Amino acid sequence: MIDENEIMPFNFIKYGGVCTGGHNGMRYMIRRTGDKPDFVIEAIVWQGPYAYPAMTKEQLTSEQFDYSPDGRLKAIEWLKEQYETRIDEWNQAPSILDVKPIIHE
Repeated sequence: MIDENEIMPFNFIKYGGVCTGGHNGMRYMIRRTGDKPDFVIEAIVWQGPYAYPAMTKEQLTSEQFDYSPDGRLKAIEWLKEQYETRIDEWNQAPSILDVKPIIHE
């Protein structure tokens, strides 16, 4: 299960860091987005095995949260909810060894 302690702290996000990871076929990202002073925390999930740059907008699910330590915690809870409610989708994710490379031209 996704653990809060495995996600970088709010200060990492505050200074522009992007947290990425995966859990049993679900890939995810937590990042700061928006313009100062209206920053928000955005959490994004998609089916693996590919990394974020290979995905289209239609393949991504995202949600925005308050730009605060509490917003970070809510984003992590949202990731857990996405995993639990869509577990069949994540279980169907192919292995990186079984897919063709995506080449952007």
